[in-house]
Amino acid sequence: MILLTNDQAKQLDDIAINKYKISSSVLMENAGHYIAIEAISLLKNITDPTIFIICGKGNNGGDGFVAASILYEKGYRVNLHSITKGINIKGDSLQYYNKCKTHDIPMTFGLKLPKQEYPDLIVDGILGTGTIGEIRKGILSWIKWINKSDSKILSIDIPTGLNGSNGNVVSDAVKADRTVTFGFTKLGMVLRKGPDYCGTILVRNIGFPKISKDELNGINWKVFTEDKVKKFLKRPELDSNKYTSGKVLIIAGSKGMTGAAILSSNSALRCGAGLTLTTSPESLNDIYEAKIIEGLIFQLLDNNKGFLNDSHYDEIMEKVSWADSVLIGPGLGRHPTTKLLIEKLVKSINKPLVLDADGLYPFFGRLNDLSKRKYPLIITPHFGEFSYLCDINKNDIISEFSKFMDSKIKKFHHVILVKQIPICTFSNNSATVNISGNPGMATAGTGDVLAGMIASFIAQGFSTFDSATMAAYIHGKASDKLLETKGYRGQLASDLLDYIPVIIKRYESP
Repeated sequence: MILLTNDQAKQLDDIAINKYKISSSVLMENAGHYIAIEAISLLKNITDPTIFIICGKGNNGGDGFVAASILYEKGYRVNLHSITKGINIKGDSLQYYNKCKTHDIPMTFGLKLPKQEYPDLIVDGILGTGTIGEIRKGILSWIKWINKSDSKILSIDIPTGLNGSNGNVVSDAVKADRTVTFGFTKLGMVLRKGPDYCGTILVRNIGFPKISKDELNGINWKVFTEDKVKKFLKRPELDSNKYTSGKVLIIAGSKGMTGAAILSSNSALRCGAGLTLTTSPESLNDIYEAKIIEGLIFQLLDNNKGFLNDSHYDEIMEKVSWADSVLIGPGLGRHPTTKLLIEKLVKSINKPLVLDADGLYPFFGRLNDLSKRKYPLIITPHFGEFSYLCDINKNDIISEFSKFMDSKIKKFHHVILVKQIPICTFSNNSATVNISGNPGMATAGTGDVLAGMIASFIAQGFSTFDSATMAAYIHGKASDKLLETKGYRGQLASDLLDYIPVIIKRYESP
């Protein structure tokens, strides 16, 4: 499923009208037609329902006027409210506004809230993709009035107040039961707070042309679908063995953070890797041996310090040729000599590399140095880590996420998986949004599990981008399955290890 930012949605309108000569009034009429259909659907079990359509000054308002006229002609009791005065209504909207006047549909104007009782259905056509920041006080009052109602709520294109590019809600937004969006789903409808406000999303083609992805500026955004998992996760070959199923070298863990190494090692095995080899400071080896039963342990002398350092470089590099993929970072700690070790390994390892958690720390403020790495690389930062890598305030990244990533991925030559809900994975000019998962994943260790999963899929022969997107999807689906027994607050990262194979099993057809 393709996703569009606010800017890309505007580009699509411009291309349809100016390049392909599609009438803007036809697009508006088709949009209003679909709004009317969904309004009728929402009211099908209500006798003699009342409908209140609120129109802004943009195209959303015009769509609302079209829907009002259609519903009136079908015998529904419709009331209209225009936020702007009639003399200020312009363009295509004016044509359909005048048609509503011809029908004598009851109509009010301005920012003053109505005194009428709430109707059975409120149609929100106030702002749409015009929302980019703070909502002015008058509009905010309307949003609050709508949300206080017991009415069914239908939003046109996107709920008023929701940013279509990043899913942020600065002040408040309309909480719709259903949103009819046109052409393509807007990116902000699936990011961050978007799903909480959109209700059921219905995508309708109102006459936009089929265009190539190169006709729109910016990142090519899409939603990950399970089709890719079905394609890749077939039953292993009959003659498979542990050496041909993927070998993962895991450089992780330190005193107080052995759990990170244990989680990433066991998740790599649960995803199908035939062998894992996990580095262990010798003083912590008993913990590793007790918890990583099926994986191999690689002891390194540490003089009872409990962490790895740059003196271990040569011994670790001797194991790199054995591995099909390498994971560096979970729980490694931030001792200066550990930092030196990581820098040397990232520069030297010639196998696909997953760099996670403490593995990213040496490169804070040095994202360009990571981009220069010659061999395949995936970095997996959360927003905080990503802000340090880029030396930019975290809130600035969140508030301008799509634009920020558009500027960054042009300069970064590898794969970036940004850990948020939902996870977004970037490569070249493409981004995949993973919509599996839930807030129960916001607990320690879930990132370690994900890192091990990615490294496992790479070791099995999948590309870095496919491994990242597939792992994110299965990781989220495992958590969704956990909701049935653990709820949100009761989930632990280690719980995922039992559910990952349950999800993978669904796709292992011959």
